[in-house]
Amino acid sequence: MLEDGTRVYSNGTRYTPVPDEERRYARRKPADSRAVRWGANWYLPLALAPEAARQMPQTRPDEDAYDHMPKPRPCRCDVCKRPAAAIWKDKWRRDRHLRS
Repeated sequence: MLEDGTRVYSNGTRYTPVPDEERRYARRKPADSRAVRWGANWYLPLALAPEAARQMPQTRPDEDAYDHMPKPRPCRCDVCKRPAAAIWKDKWRRDRHLRS
């Protein structure tokens, strides 16, 4: 590397970097040093909330499917659609001797 910024390679080739204003093609890399390239895109890490401020939403337990079984039509709520709800639906049928 010379004083004027010219790079001299091992084969004797010299290269002077072009300033960003004079470039024909734009430089896409962000100025942030934390940027990561994935495919052809540059991604910056997300600013996340601190661990103490994070809250998980309240979820309904799978056992609610047991209470939804007496409905006249099959229930299509989020709880009854879960694969784990089948255990509670089977238990409801066994309790009423509807399935052997």
